[in-house]
Amino acid sequence: MVKAKALAFLLCENATKGRDGKVTLHGLFDRIIIPRNPRDDKLFFVYYKIVAKGPCTVSLKVRHSSGQEIPGNWRDSFSHLGPVQSIWALVASLFKRPGNYALELRQEMKGSKPFSLASMLFVVDQGGE
Repeated sequence: MVKAKALAFLLCENATKGRDGKVTLHGLFDRIIIPRNPRDDKLFFVYYKIVAKGPCTVSLKVRHSSGQEIPGNWRDSFSHLGPVQSIWALVASLFKRPGNYALELRQEMKGSKPFSLASMLFVVDQGGE
């Protein structure tokens, strides 16, 4: 049973979450440039806002257009009802090769496949020297 509805799903350069639960986003985008030098690795954020209709767990799936999934443990569980927003931090070095990537916000469901709440495509380019 679907217990969440997506209201927003975005990528941004910087995000902060206050004690009051408010999230501040800076620099929305849909393309990243992976650095050639690993020391120049950059952090960016996935923001989402859902309405929880019951206790639920949401997760993030990241995959390259070739089908290769990027491993990660991006998962949040909620026990209260109503609007919820949060962020997950990712590093550019997760994306080893240029190309098109898909992000999918999913609700995990016991005994069945996760349900897709939202998805987006973004492009990864290789940085210059």
